[in-house]
Amino acid sequence: MKHSIRVIALFSLLIISAVASAGVPGPIKVSANGRYFVDREGKPFFWLGDTAWPLFSRYSKSQAEVYLRNRGEKGFTVIQGVLAWVLPGGHDDVNDVPPSSDEPQPNVFGERPWLNNNPATPNDTYFKHVDYLVEFANRQGLILAMLPTWGHFVNQTKTLNMQNARAYGRWLGNRYKDAPNIIWVNGGDRVPVGFEDVYRQLARGLREGDGGAHLITFHICGWHSTSQFFHREDWLDFNMIQTWTDWPKIYPAVSADRQPTPIKPVVLAEGAYEDGPEYPLGPITPLIVRRQAWWTVLAGGFHTYGQNQMWRMGKDWEASFDTPGAAHVCKMKEIFTAHEWWDLIPDQGLFAAGVSSESTLNAAMRSVNGDYAIIYLSSQCRVFVHLDKILTKSVKVTWIDPATGERRDAGSFATGNLTGALFPPAQVQLFTTPGHWEDAVLVLEGF
Repeated sequence: MKHSIRVIALFSLLIISAVASAGVPGPIKVSANGRYFVDREGKPFFWLGDTAWPLFSRYSKSQAEVYLRNRGEKGFTVIQGVLAWVLPGGHDDVNDVPPSSDEPQPNVFGERPWLNNNPATPNDTYFKHVDYLVEFANRQGLILAMLPTWGHFVNQTKTLNMQNARAYGRWLGNRYKDAPNIIWVNGGDRVPVGFEDVYRQLARGLREGDGGAHLITFHICGWHSTSQFFHREDWLDFNMIQTWTDWPKIYPAVSADRQPTPIKPVVLAEGAYEDGPEYPLGPITPLIVRRQAWWTVLAGGFHTYGQNQMWRMGKDWEASFDTPGAAHVCKMKEIFTAHEWWDLIPDQGLFAAGVSSESTLNAAMRSVNGDYAIIYLSSQCRVFVHLDKILTKSVKVTWIDPATGERRDAGSFATGNLTGALFPPAQVQLFTTPGHWEDAVLVLEGF
């Protein structure tokens, strides 16, 4: 009996190991309708990002392994990091730049990404460490959204310029053309005004180097979107938004970026970081983290989380891998991926009353077929919901605590549909956030 148990346990471990080492089924592409991402088999890919800007320069090999393994196990799918990073601790004050920021930071082995501080001559030794992290992340099922440079080296020092940007991009694209888990992120926390052609040259180089194998986007600075600058350019595969401290503006920002043509996916690449001390609209509690994530996805976009102490690598930063917000955004992904989330469309018309606004906005999506809906209540509140939006005869409603995943039956109701009536009556039902929950999710499933 004990022998059989050991065999079963060993077999289970082998299955887990095989799944973990299977890697990302990439490269990731944009869906045919332009709304979401798909893997190489055409299956929908749910972007849930985390922010580790100095991953390639300041993490030791062991630190990177622990971090990437942690994020893969939690359920994150994308990690955002910078190849040419600016300063320890994320110092990035453009009005007071110390001399040491003239060159990208060396990695833990003392190697810098560019020889003689020239992007046209990348340092192969530096990129061997990057190679390892790309492969290790792939084994954890993680996409690396890699920024070739922080925008500091374009807009401030002008180290990356019209003379070398295309060559650097071409070199990077060629080096990683066969990696299944790469997305290129142009920019780097800057508006491109005055430097548009440098960023275009970098994008063209990446395209030439990898033959178009990987998606390209642009990381913008606070309260801007790439759609303002590059939306119709053929190298920009999807838009990125940064709201930084203005987290109540997430829903309208994502909604706006879903409108321009051609249609492109939208990613909130940088919101307010959990536990961040510098926000006028702080503190950034786990509740605020949840609101940002739920608003992003319910507006039709994709979300990247960030933890202040972790990305800055502050004191005891490794203890911040398991903060509540990280678990809560992964719970959000778990709730969505239990359904055909790619079939959902934003629909604030589900609310008959109580939608609220800004920092206490409630948001909703329903399936195109009208057979289910997901509603987020961002505070303790009361809402009236149009059950007749569910195009079945009856609907089962379930409460979910977005912080814990706890589920409670909220009842089954008639929708008013399929009764033979020429004009089905509006069926409206009152729902109130359960006591002691800060926020809540309603799942409506037709039957």
